[in-house]
Amino acid sequence: MLITENQLGRIYPTAGKPLIRKYCKAFNEWFPKYGMTSPKRIAAFLGQIGVESGELKYDEELPSKWNKKDPTDKEEATGTLYEGRKTLGNYVAGDGVKYIGRGIIQITGRYNYNKYGSELGIDLINNPERAKDPEISTRIALQYWKGKDLNGYADIWNLDEITKRINGKAMLHHDKRVALTEKALKILTETNK
Repeated sequence: MLITENQLGRIYPTAGKPLIRKYCKAFNEWFPKYGMTSPKRIAAFLGQIGVESGELKYDEELPSKWNKKDPTDKEEATGTLYEGRKTLGNYVAGDGVKYIGRGIIQITGRYNYNKYGSELGIDLINNPERAKDPEISTRIALQYWKGKDLNGYADIWNLDEITKRINGKAMLHHDKRVALTEKALKILTETNK
């Protein structure tokens, strides 16, 4: 199943035509190779990455709030909150900033850059910015999706489990993820009847 620029633009109306064009091309190239062959699978994927990337607009993590109690709401440089986080594999000084969340799935940390770079045969450790390229970003997100066995959960429409496997126990913005997934499914099935 292919997705059209019209469909993707309706799912992500704020993305703009240049992003829609680039990602539609990447999705259509890589979806079949990762078993993204049904409206449910594609919709579940688009619902999740739509929230992670702000409808494809953010290919790099926004600055983190460093002190939520601070009334001036200062922002700290992006990634500094990840500095020294061993759970992300950030053991070298500067890893937190170097391996911030990037791409449509927002991979974060030296561990993930190494893992997905190795799996895809791309040097993301020395070239972390490459994770923002639409084709590479798509491949990383689909590799992540495959590794978490999310097609199976999409097939049975278990959106709660998909969100947990992508976002952890926090399940941030779960309602938005579900709403965007359902919107995507409606658009994909309307135009494929």
